[in-house]
Amino acid sequence: MAKYSFDTKFSVLMKDPEVMKIVDDLCPDLLNHPMKNMAVAMGFTPNMAMVVLSKMYSKEKIEEFKKRLAEIE
Repeated sequence: MAKYSFDTKFSVLMKDPEVMKIVDDLCPDLLNHPMKNMAVAMGFTPNMAMVVLSKMYSKEKIEEFKKRLAEIE
């Protein structure tokens, strides 16, 4: 069973080096986004931030991230 999904809080995801490797590979600019700290502090999940993420990244890139995230056990 997958350890993480797009319903996992950013604060949890950011603590895992495997997740951060995916971020580095697919969307390194996400770590410098001006709303990152607020999203983490407010307990956001990727699904909650999908409005912003879908404007930043293609559907294919988001699906690739979901796929790779789900592969972490």
